Amino acid sequence: MSRLGLRLAACLLNISEARRKYIVENIAEAALLDKNGQKHPEVTVLNIFSDQDYNRSVITIAASVDKLGLAESLILHVPGCSVFLFGEADLPEKRSLVQRRKQLGWFTRRDFSALEPDLGAAPARRCGLTACFRAL
Repeated sequence: MSRLGLRLAACLLNISEARRKYIVENIAEAALLDKNGQKHPEVTVLNIFSDQDYNRSVITIAASVDKLGLAESLILHVPGCSVFLFGEADLPEKRSLVQRRKQLGWFTRRDFSALEPDLGAAPARRCGLTACFRAL
């Protein structure tokens, strides 16, 4: 397929961290790597926005649609990362982020270690990373 015919998708990674810049940068770097640690030529970080007051960051990534194995790559390169799928990635249910958080008891739960993530390790506490993919 020519570069003009490349189908793109955008991914917004929402991270419960902003004050420790190196953590945000490590996650952004990990998003660029495949499972073998090699940089994907068709993946790029477009923007990193961090809010120090709320200790939250958003990383905007663009990739070809066939390179969206991002969640699998992140759990390999970011130790302790938990992934809970929602939207188009949550097959067959395709639950929204709000529906998924309610189902998990995300805002009322005290023991997060009992949760079973779709990928990665069980979370130690309510923090972490969520992602939303959209075809462009």
